[in-house]
Amino acid sequence: MEGFFAGEFAHALDDKGRLAIPAKFRGRFKEGAVVTRWVSGGECLAVFPDSEWVALNTDITKRPRTDPKATRFRHFILAGAHEADPDAQGRLTIPAHLREYAGLKDQAVVIGNSDHLEVWEPTRWRSNLARVQSEIADDLADLGI
Repeated sequence: MEGFFAGEFAHALDDKGRLAIPAKFRGRFKEGAVVTRWVSGGECLAVFPDSEWVALNTDITKRPRTDPKATRFRHFILAGAHEADPDAQGRLTIPAHLREYAGLKDQAVVIGNSDHLEVWEPTRWRSNLARVQSEIADDLADLGI
């Protein structure tokens, strides 16, 4: 699973809003990271390695500027984005406006989601996971899995 983010990790946020990137993924963020709002079944944050952030923005710019859905996506994702270089301990500082959006206090769940990490408030994550578990069988059948 070298090229993909996978797994679930419980982490604490310190009083400065710093969150440790799971140790097994830190090497993927040497070139930098971007933290932004994300909607993945609930209000959470996405953490992209610099290369994946560039790829996402490349995809966004392929959409017509007049496409209202693309405009909303750009406003939502880009306006909330924060460049965050990990410190020597592999921590990212998550700005207050993003912590507030995601409901983060002193604990977080970090999950791997293929090309990025997601950061969830633990209660929101458990609620989202319960919803996913109740719907997954139908989703897999629809996908032919």
